[in-house]
Amino acid sequence: MHTAIIIFFGLVLLALMLYIAERIGFSRQTMAYSFAALWLALTVINGAVGVVHAKQPLGSEIAIGSAVFGVPMAAMVLFMVFSEAQ
Repeated sequence: MHTAIIIFFGLVLLALMLYIAERIGFSRQTMAYSFAALWLALTVINGAVGVVHAKQPLGSEIAIGSAVFGVPMAAMVLFMVFSEAQ
């Protein structure tokens, strides 16, 4: 359940960053790089907390962290590809 919540948070963060970047006038490429860096940092921090405090094995945290990082990044890539087609 925790993994689903974190992935949902990543998708919400992506939507907020897209909305704010459009309002402020940043390019989509700048927003994409910013989101990727921020989401990678948050995913690593989440994994570190899982290993240190929840005593999860490092291997499982890496596997789950890949999904946690990958789903919002895939959503961003799909958005970028489909928004360019218009």
